Amino acid sequence: MKSHKPRILDHPAGTNSKDIRANFRRIERREWWLWTAAAIITLLLTMGLASFLLPNAHLHQDFYTGTVLPQAIRGLVGLVFLFDLYTIYQYLLIHRIRRQLVDREELFHLISENAADMIAVVDMEGRRIFNSVSYQKVLGYSPAELQASSGFEQIHPDDRERVKRAAAEARRTGVGKTLEYRLRHKNGSWLVLESTSSVIQNADGQPEKLVIVNRDVTERKKADESLRRLETGFRSVVEDAPYGIYRANTAGRFLQVNPALKKMLGYETTEELLDKDLPGEIFRYPEEYQRLTELLIRTEEIKDLEMEWKRKDSTPITVRCSGRRVNEENGGLAYFEAFAEDVTEKRILERQLRMAQKMEAIGRLSGGIAHDFNNLLGVIIGYSRVLKRELGASNPLAEHALEIEKAGQRAASLTKQLLAFSRQQVLSPAILNLNTLASDMGKMLPQLLGEDIEVSLVLDPKLGNVKADQSQLEQVIMNLAVNARDAMPDGGKLKIETSNAELDQAYVRNHPGSKIGSFVLLAVTDTGTGMDAATLTHIFEPFFTTKELGKGTGLGLATVYGIVKQSNGYIGLESAIGKGTSFQIYLPRYAGQAVADELKTDSPDNLRGSETILLVEDSEPLRKLAKSFLDSRGFQVLSAESGEDALEVAKRFGGPFDLLLTDVVMPGMNGRILAENLLLRQPGIKVLYMSGYTDSFIAGHGVLDPGIHLLHKPFIEEVLIRKVREVLDGGKAAMPAATPITELAGTSIR
Repeated sequence: MKSHKPRILDHPAGTNSKDIRANFRRIERREWWLWTAAAIITLLLTMGLASFLLPNAHLHQDFYTGTVLPQAIRGLVGLVFLFDLYTIYQYLLIHRIRRQLVDREELFHLISENAADMIAVVDMEGRRIFNSVSYQKVLGYSPAELQASSGFEQIHPDDRERVKRAAAEARRTGVGKTLEYRLRHKNGSWLVLESTSSVIQNADGQPEKLVIVNRDVTERKKADESLRRLETGFRSVVEDAPYGIYRANTAGRFLQVNPALKKMLGYETTEELLDKDLPGEIFRYPEEYQRLTELLIRTEEIKDLEMEWKRKDSTPITVRCSGRRVNEENGGLAYFEAFAEDVTEKRILERQLRMAQKMEAIGRLSGGIAHDFNNLLGVIIGYSRVLKRELGASNPLAEHALEIEKAGQRAASLTKQLLAFSRQQVLSPAILNLNTLASDMGKMLPQLLGEDIEVSLVLDPKLGNVKADQSQLEQVIMNLAVNARDAMPDGGKLKIETSNAELDQAYVRNHPGSKIGSFVLLAVTDTGTGMDAATLTHIFEPFFTTKELGKGTGLGLATVYGIVKQSNGYIGLESAIGKGTSFQIYLPRYAGQAVADELKTDSPDNLRGSETILLVEDSEPLRKLAKSFLDSRGFQVLSAESGEDALEVAKRFGGPFDLLLTDVVMPGMNGRILAENLLLRQPGIKVLYMSGYTDSFIAGHGVLDPGIHLLHKPFIEEVLIRKVREVLDGGKAAMPAATPITELAGTSIR
């Protein structure tokens, strides 16, 4: 009989395990029926043959036994029966083998049906032989659609050649390879597949088929790409962050650092910084590191904690830290993460802001009292000089008058220091050579400082010029010299040095607010006791004093600072305890030529006149004093206590005036408006303003404009007469009559 060999993979695509089991049962029932029919037919034929031979047996008796045919028939029937039994046994074996094959095929289909991966068998030309059910689930194509297409048809055009080269390589070497490529979904979208192939060889060992396992990794690729972008963004944030970021273990060693931290601490390489010990080499004070660690362990997170660190060159910096503790999975401490911001410059700027605010406050205070105080000082100094002159040098009371004058001068000097300290002193800038100024001061300083202070000058012969107020610069040198003397109670050396200087990028970077440019350097150095770092930090703050009780006002250094800043300069100092202090003052270099000193040959006795002067001053004592000065020099003086009163006096007088001498700020009509009104009545009248206010206060009155004459209070008789004579003899008018006061209301400080 012809047996039916089982075939694997002969089921159509899409056949599932239930279909395979049902097909097997149908085939099994059919084959059992055929085997049974064959056995019955065989037995019937045997019995028919036996029935045909037995009736004629007597015709063929064997001459020996006479039973040859019956025995042959019985043997034939027995053989047929044994053959049937063998056939049944053989079928049972075949049935068992087929069932095993069917079980295996069913298992294969179960795997292919339930596997998430797509399993395919193709020939070496790419024609499909088998596709698992997952192809339809993942790609949307029916088995018929897949069978009708090539294995390369749905591959992305950009990836197709690469897949073909991989197939050719597998055909050549007999070894498949893993690769990724894009495959088109039935809806037109592209999926990314990760493909692993294995080569099936024929009996001759030649590659015949490829078993391909495809896995849809589209979502994984998207997740990987998102993670990559996230990691790239996070790395960029950390690497490009303006703040220092680091991880450190519990032993105080860096685990990771970003470039900003490396730059902040002045290290060239990351490896060099990673090798440093935080408590000993990064933190300026190890106890601060211990405090930070304890806080992180106790609170798990800290914010805005300021502490002192040190750079590679040991320069101290102020750092504001925020950080957190990171635990292991078992809850134990793993490491610390921290953000560090260098706030050194910010703290310096904050101190400068506080200083500016304090200076503004003292400036307002000093500016507010300057007018009345200067009026009082003018009266005190003026009448003391009159009294001294009237008493004569031989009168014992003349010495009392002299002491009154000296007290007034000291009070005026203190007022001037307050104004300089608050940067509100009226400036009279001129082009100066500091060598000339320092030489003149050098001649005077030994008498001021005492014989135990050795004064030396080191002056640069090629020194450039500056544009500044000479009296203020003299005051700078004077204050620094006196401060140096107090720092050398047992004597010492004081050196004044000048030179040209260029402020470069490094200086500007380390001194916020400075500008690159050409400067003239004035240095005053002593061999005194020097100052510590704390004193250096606050030396120029308002109201700070190094003076003991009864040894001065303590405004000397702050006044120096105010004058230098008002002159658009910078000041720095270097000091060490026991080695002395050096103050360096940088003033902008000016290209013009220094003015020559004008010899004033006229003595006060020769400064006389007969012109008519309208004197306007709201302070009666000062008005009387100024009138007496002018009257004594031959001038015709009419006085008024206010602007409105001055207009009435002028109206009653009826004639022309040669000079209007008026206070700037007065109740009611101020001096500038008064001058405008009189200029309308008498064009060309000359005007001399006087004021005890600061220039920041009177700037809005327009009296600081070029060509305007201004006399500062307090003044003495000689200064008043000389200024009056100068204005009367000059050719310039006080102010063009066409200039309205509204245009000058916003005039800035000059």
